[in-house]
Amino acid sequence: MKDEKQKPAQIGLLSIVIGIFGLIFYFIGWLFFTFMDNRLIGMGIGIVLAVVAVILGYYAKRQGDPNGTIGMLLGGAILIIGLITIILTTPITVETGYY
Repeated sequence: MKDEKQKPAQIGLLSIVIGIFGLIFYFIGWLFFTFMDNRLIGMGIGIVLAVVAVILGYYAKRQGDPNGTIGMLLGGAILIIGLITIILTTPITVETGYY
């Protein structure tokens, strides 16, 4: 006979772990690299991991895993921090002709 109570998949926990790694990579990229290319690589990896955490968290939440919500929130927080960083650090220049 099959067991009626199946153990839920650990996708929600995986989304939390990937979100934490995304946070670590994002802040390592932002704080510790001095060259711009390396900074963008670290931040880019963090943002990609955040997107993966949101997708996995959503999938886990649909399966009924309560950890999926935490993974989604963590990934979403990284994405919002990344968006704020991009907005605040993008140079906006207006060429007026005066120096």
